[in-house]
Amino acid sequence: MDRLVPPAEPPVELAQLRAHLRLEEGEEDGHLQQCLDVAVAQFDGDDGELGLALVRQQWQQSYPHVPGAGGSVELILGPVTAVEQIEVFTPAGIWEEVATPELFELGGRFYVRARSWPRPGRCALPLRVRYQTGFGAAADVPKPICHAILLFAAHLYQAREPVVFEGTPAEVPLSIARLIAPFKSWWR
Repeated sequence: MDRLVPPAEPPVELAQLRAHLRLEEGEEDGHLQQCLDVAVAQFDGDDGELGLALVRQQWQQSYPHVPGAGGSVELILGPVTAVEQIEVFTPAGIWEEVATPELFELGGRFYVRARSWPRPGRCALPLRVRYQTGFGAAADVPKPICHAILLFAAHLYQAREPVVFEGTPAEVPLSIARLIAPFKSWWR
């Protein structure tokens, strides 16, 4: 998977983190921004813990097979808002656009299907789908996810070394796991 267009804005702003930590403007902004960037990356995108895109972004996903007529493929990163282009590498050695694809959701997963798919040529990944994903603007990201980002960024800021209790490393606070649990894609 490749992110083609990153989010235009972060789901949580530096000012929000600064207010959450009760810090003055300019106080350790470089380190705060780094903690916030790491916290967002922990939850957002293909490598994120949630398996979701948070703020609107564009991704391209490639597949090693092309389904038969009426068949579908799953789009891994939700929530999907639009399919922009589907192409198949044909025996003629060109990428052919698939006409009239249909996006649908089933059980919280997103799929795209077409009535007919071009016959694929020799290519390791002959099918590629470009799509928009994310909740929308930063204001549309569910508040529990934004709060989990704030908590995790604050944890990273305050605990600059690994937290250890009686010789055992501690995980991030349980409250973060509980905040994001309803949004997590468990099948990924």
